[in-house]
Amino acid sequence: MAEPDRFAATMSKAKRMGKIFIDWLRNHRGSTAVLPYSVRARSGAPVAIPIAWSGLAAMKHAKPYDIGSVERLIERAAAKQLKGWGFASQNLPDL
Repeated sequence: MAEPDRFAATMSKAKRMGKIFIDWLRNHRGSTAVLPYSVRARSGAPVAIPIAWSGLAAMKHAKPYDIGSVERLIERAAAKQLKGWGFASQNLPDL
């Protein structure tokens, strides 16, 4: 990883304390995840946000938004860098 003092890809909470956790393990069928813009059940009520790989370098810490950041989150969601986020042109298989 490019900046191991800022980012961690290790599940162990002890090894990622104080770092931004890159959760690459949830990229397969059956994995669960927190929906974007969900308030987390953590101290300070941080909000989960979508972020591009290119945006990680600018992150100062892992909890930039909390439940009181509604106006900033709405502005961010409408920003150019997130245009088209959450949309994909795909066909789902018949079950």
